[in-house]
Amino acid sequence: MYGTYCRLNLNVSVSARAVIRASAQLIKVEARFARTTRAARHNFYRQMLDYHRGAQEMVRYWRL
Repeated sequence: MYGTYCRLNLNVSVSARAVIRASAQLIKVEARFARTTRAARHNFYRQMLDYHRGAQEMVRYWRL
């Protein structure tokens, strides 16, 4: 899933909302609004946000 986060091509300084918006574009339209895929979709968004948070922490630590 980290590869998926990298393919979002987002800057580390963008907000969490921008990460979710970019992630939503990767999901097919049928699955984006389906009730049956809601839990999987939320897990996907959480993973993307976790990777983004990790990237932000790395930048803060190394002062990049």
